[in-house]
Amino acid sequence: MRDNTRGQEENSETIAVDRRTVLKGVGTAALAGPMATIGVASAQIVEVIEVEETLFGGFEADGSLPVVDELFVFVHGWFGDTTVRSQASDVLGSVEAGGYTPDAAIAIEWPATNFWYLDAEGDTEAVGAEVARLIEEFSDSGGGNVRLTGHSLGGRIVYWTATSIGSGYTIDTIGGMGAAADGSTVCLGGQWHSGIADNAGTVRNYHSQNDTTVGSAYGGIGDTALGTEGAPCGGASNYTDVDVTASVGGHLEYLGDSQVGSDLATVILND
Repeated sequence: MRDNTRGQEENSETIAVDRRTVLKGVGTAALAGPMATIGVASAQIVEVIEVEETLFGGFEADGSLPVVDELFVFVHGWFGDTTVRSQASDVLGSVEAGGYTPDAAIAIEWPATNFWYLDAEGDTEAVGAEVARLIEEFSDSGGGNVRLTGHSLGGRIVYWTATSIGSGYTIDTIGGMGAAADGSTVCLGGQWHSGIADNAGTVRNYHSQNDTTVGSAYGGIGDTALGTEGAPCGGASNYTDVDVTASVGGHLEYLGDSQVGSDLATVILND
């Protein structure tokens, strides 16, 4: 960490009905990840930090990020809290195969086992704010570079993290994978554009046309699904959409995918 520096409006009721129908149809497993993923798991031990809901409706982490020079952080998606360590290990394994090994690896576990999807989606902003607080604390304690990654709703969280983090802090690398969001969110005027532009180093958004789970739930007329088509705009100068359709055959297949891991490792190593 070198510097201690949805587009169209939609009726919320329609959103709730549409997404509930789609997500009920695909089932929780399609977005969650309790089934096996592909790729080589990391040999490095991934530690888990739980971000739990408090009695007052906020979220609070049960620990702190380890203060190291190079830190890898992974955030899971819907229902992914039950397998977050293995998911993180798979993603990290693919990055390590690309040549990058961090000093420590953390998986952020948050209460995503929620059959009402919109509640889980709505929690991502507050969870992202708590992850931002953890990174601020990490930096203030002398920590180095943060490589922040997230899958599905975890992709929303990492972009909310960039939007929530305080002025003067930078998240060195962000990798969103199959992010469950509308593409316009990263465009000029979108809710995450400024945070990405001002508070992140390099941002890579991995998307696949084969990711029909996200593609069915987001986008629409005049917009795109961030995890399927990428953004309908150029985004901030430090933001890049990376099409991994040739390698990623479905929503869970980002986890441990060699193309995703190799690209992310190259970005980090050239930082």
